[in-house]
Amino acid sequence: MPLGEYSLSSILHSWKSYTANQLQRQYNRRGSIWQKDNHQRIIRDLDELMAKAEYVVGNPEKRWPGTKDYAWVEWFPDAFS
Repeated sequence: MPLGEYSLSSILHSWKSYTANQLQRQYNRRGSIWQKDNHQRIIRDLDELMAKAEYVVGNPEKRWPGTKDYAWVEWFPDAFS
């Protein structure tokens, strides 16, 4: 739950705006990075968490083929084993 007067949509907007600007500057990329909408869903078990995390971590490669490393992505799947 967001704290104080913050709403989930305002937090997501700020996060998407900041990360998109940083990625575009750092990697000299243009175009949209994030989808306009967000899809809230409950993660029901570890397998679903792992599948969603792998999807998110793999998105930069799908958007910009050939791009392998993003310093802002840290994913430690073994931490959930």
